Amino acid sequence: MSPQHSGNAPTRLGAATAVAGRIEYLRRLSVVFASELRISIVTELFLREMSAKQFYEEHGGGSIPRVDRHFKKLAKHGWLQHVRSETGGRRRGATEHFYRTPELAVFDNETWSQVPYSMRVALSWKTFKVLAERVRDALAAGTLEARADSHLSWKAPLLDRLGWERVVGVVDALFESIFEEQNEARQRMLRSGERPMVATLGLAVFESPSGSTGDSHGLEVPRLEQIDAESPVPLSRRVSKVFADELCLKIVGEANAREISAPLFHAELGGDSIAGVRRRFKMLDQIGWLKKTREETGGERRGAIEHFYRASGPAIFDNEGWADVPDAVKPTYSWKTFRSLAERVKVAIAAGTFEARLDSHLSWSVMRLDEQGWEVVAAAVEGLLGAVTREWEEAEVRLAESGEKPIPATIALAAFESPQDAAKAP
Repeated sequence: MSPQHSGNAPTRLGAATAVAGRIEYLRRLSVVFASELRISIVTELFLREMSAKQFYEEHGGGSIPRVDRHFKKLAKHGWLQHVRSETGGRRRGATEHFYRTPELAVFDNETWSQVPYSMRVALSWKTFKVLAERVRDALAAGTLEARADSHLSWKAPLLDRLGWERVVGVVDALFESIFEEQNEARQRMLRSGERPMVATLGLAVFESPSGSTGDSHGLEVPRLEQIDAESPVPLSRRVSKVFADELCLKIVGEANAREISAPLFHAELGGDSIAGVRRRFKMLDQIGWLKKTREETGGERRGAIEHFYRASGPAIFDNEGWADVPDAVKPTYSWKTFRSLAERVKVAIAAGTFEARLDSHLSWSVMRLDEQGWEVVAAAVEGLLGAVTREWEEAEVRLAESGEKPIPATIALAAFESPQDAAKAP
């Protein structure tokens, strides 16, 4: 599953308490994001109890000791809860510990609002790229179109505010319901012995520019410096480093709003010694969250050089690696549909509309289902498509009567069978 945000917000607290709680939750998320493997562990153990040995045997992860280390780290920070222990059998005197995940590592709207805009864009772009790779691999393996009820489509309705809220609501509801269906499918397969199929569900709702000029439709979005290439540090680890340090969050947030230097930040906002602030600026530059824009000398700097930075956006290339599909796949309707969606995502990111609304939605999930479970998911996707069409029609009527400025939305839905090895952990 993607570690992306869904739109269901928790019960609202007082403003200061809510912000403090969201910052603390980001610190907890930093533990999960420190490794792609930890994200896989938390997602899988939300569905059922497992031991480190069992996880390794079914999903990989390098080695049993490596997986076990990550289990212990997650348990230490409350992401895993010990359920039971077993000895005997093939364990040869060893004790096998079983755990469950009490909650998923996803972002609600209030937490998402605490993530600097540039980081939200980078997370969303990474999420979309991984979904693109899954589409490519399924097409190459022939599984994407193997089932008649597979689905891959996008629509571009004009919605009013009420229509937008309703569409996001039904998408969020489907995102949550798949976990319940996976759990029920797992229980059925334990009884029947049926071999699971691996499926991918992808959901997206975002605002598109209203025209080819890149109009952001009146929404204020920061100007980002585009990085020249992807950072060699994995995105999950880059995110973890910022989430773990509230001062880093503030630095990246300020760099989204304006050009900033370490001395200027320290003079206005403090937070640590000037040396501590400089150290964080240097680290954020090295891992790709900041990009240097200019240097200044003279005046009170006494010969020193002051470096100024802006927040950096993700590298978006015209020729993505995931677009290298077999020649036989390129002319297919499914790939053309997905490539046109990819262009809409790129344009929306460049125009600043993709993450301008905090209740937008982008997620993908790996599902292990029996045939009955697949039928339930496929029917739910078909039902969602119908709900979107109805909201579109009703919004057109309301817009004609109210004169409200329409929201140009893009809504994408995907549900298809993936190759069997697609669920392996890093």
